[in-house]
Amino acid sequence: MTSLILCLLALSVESALAGAWTLPAGKTWAKVTYFQQRADEWYTANAEFSGRLYDAGTRRPYRFGGEYESKAVFIEGFVGITDRLDLGAQIPYFDQKFSDDTRLEPGADAGFSDLRLLAKFRLTEKPAIVTLKTGVKLPTGEFRNEDGLIPVGEGQSDYDFILQVGRSFWPLPIYANAEVGYRVRTKNQQINRDPGDEWLYNAEVGYNPTDRLLLALKVEALRGGKGTEFGFIRSASLIKRITYISPTVSYHLAGGAALEVAVRSTINGRNFPAGHQLTAGLSSGFDLVGALRSLTRQR
Repeated sequence: MTSLILCLLALSVESALAGAWTLPAGKTWAKVTYFQQRADEWYTANAEFSGRLYDAGTRRPYRFGGEYESKAVFIEGFVGITDRLDLGAQIPYFDQKFSDDTRLEPGADAGFSDLRLLAKFRLTEKPAIVTLKTGVKLPTGEFRNEDGLIPVGEGQSDYDFILQVGRSFWPLPIYANAEVGYRVRTKNQQINRDPGDEWLYNAEVGYNPTDRLLLALKVEALRGGKGTEFGFIRSASLIKRITYISPTVSYHLAGGAALEVAVRSTINGRNFPAGHQLTAGLSSGFDLVGALRSLTRQR
C-alpha cells in the first residue's frame, strides 16, 4: 500500500498562474488551494486474474472494500525577479487515510509534505510565449516506512524540466497553453527504492466570456517508467500513469484576487486512484516592490 500512496504526491495540483506567461519585475502572485478526493476504485498496478485476466491499468474497486480519502491545502507563490524570470515555491499540507475490511484502524498520516522550489525563464515572446520551467522537490515532509501507514513525504528528491508554450488570440478572448516536461526521480535511500522517471504533459484552453469570468478546460497527464526495488530489481509494479481532464471556472474579484473552482476527473491510469477530485483556490497578485518602497517611506 505504501508504494501505491506514494504516487499520489507525484502530480500536484497545477498552478493557476497562466502557463508560459511570466510576471512583471517586482510583481508577486500567491495562491492557496483546497483539494479533496474520496475513491473506492483505482487503476491496477499489475495484471490481475479474477475469473478472467485483467490488464494492468484496469479500473477496479479496491480489494476488501478499500477506500482512500485525501484532503490537502497547497500554498504557493511566485515573484517576478525580472520581466523574464520568476522564482517560486509550493508546499502542500496533506491529511489522508486508507481503510479496508482487513484492518481495525485506517492507515493515516497528516502534515506538511515535500517542498518544491520553482523557476520560470521566458525564452521568447513572439509569435508565442515560450518558457523553460524548472523545479526541485526536496524531501522535507516526514517519511515513515510502516505497513499500512500513508506517509505525507516521499523521502526522495525530484528534478523537473518543463517546456511551456502559450499564446493569446486577442482580440478574441481566448488563450492556449501546452507543456511537456521530464521529471528525474532519485532514490529513497531509507527503503532502497528508485522510482522511475516520469514524463509530464499538460494542455489548457481558456475563454473569457466577460471581463471577470474565465472558463478553461485542462488536460493533465503523467507517464512513468519502471522503478527499482531493493537496489537492483526492476519492477513494473512501480509504473505510474494518470490522465485527468478538468473543467475550470475562475472569477476575478476586487483588488486583483481570483476565485477558482475545478473538478478533475480521471480518464485512464495505472497505480493511481480513480474518480473525481475537487479543488478550490484563492489567488491574488500584488506589487511587492511598491509595497516595500511604501513601507520604507513610512519609516
